[in-house]
Amino acid sequence: MSRLLFILALLFSATALSQYDMDEAKDTSDQKDSKVNPYEIKKRIYVGGDLQLSFGNATYLYLAPMAGYEIWGGISGGVSTMYQLLKFSGTSQSYHSYGGGIFFRWRPPPLQFLLLQTEFNVYNTDDLTSPYLGDRVNVPAVMSGLGYAGGFGKAYYQIMLMWDFVDDINNPLPRLFGSNIPLYLRYGMVFYLG
Repeated sequence: MSRLLFILALLFSATALSQYDMDEAKDTSDQKDSKVNPYEIKKRIYVGGDLQLSFGNATYLYLAPMAGYEIWGGISGGVSTMYQLLKFSGTSQSYHSYGGGIFFRWRPPPLQFLLLQTEFNVYNTDDLTSPYLGDRVNVPAVMSGLGYAGGFGKAYYQIMLMWDFVDDINNPLPRLFGSNIPLYLRYGMVFYLG
C-alpha cells in the first residue's frame, strides 16, 4: 500500500525549474493608465423626467422618467419611459397607458437655456376606434420641439412644446388646451450625476 501511495505521489507531483527575469516582470506588471475616466463619464450622465398630476372630475397622473448621456457639444441622447393614469370620479372607469422610447436633444453651448429635442415613442393604450371596451393598441409617436431649460447648479427644469408628426387618434397624451392640433406641453426636471 505504501508503494502505491509513493507511485501516486510521484505521478501527481511536478517539479518546475525556471528563471525569473526582472525586466520582463516589470514590463508585464506595470498597469497602464486607463483612458476612461469614470468621473468624466458620470458628469455626462443625467436623469430626470416629466411629472403631471391633477385632480377634479378626473384624476390624472403622468410620470415619464428618463436617462441620458451627453455625447458632444450639447448633443445628448437617451431613453425614456411613460406611465399614465386617467380615472374619472364617481365611476370605476379608468384608463392606463404606458410606453417608452428614445430621444435626442441639443442644448447649444452659447445658449444653454435653449432646448431642441426629437424623440420616438411607442405607447400601449386603449383603442378609441374599437367598438369593444378594453381593446388595446400600440401607438407610435414621432415628436420634435423646442423648449426652455432653466438651471441651478447640476440640475435644470425644462418646459417644452412638442409637435407629433404621426398624429394618431389613440395617442394618450393630452393635447395643448384640448385642441385638435397635435401640440403637447411637457415640463420636468433633469439632474446631472457628476
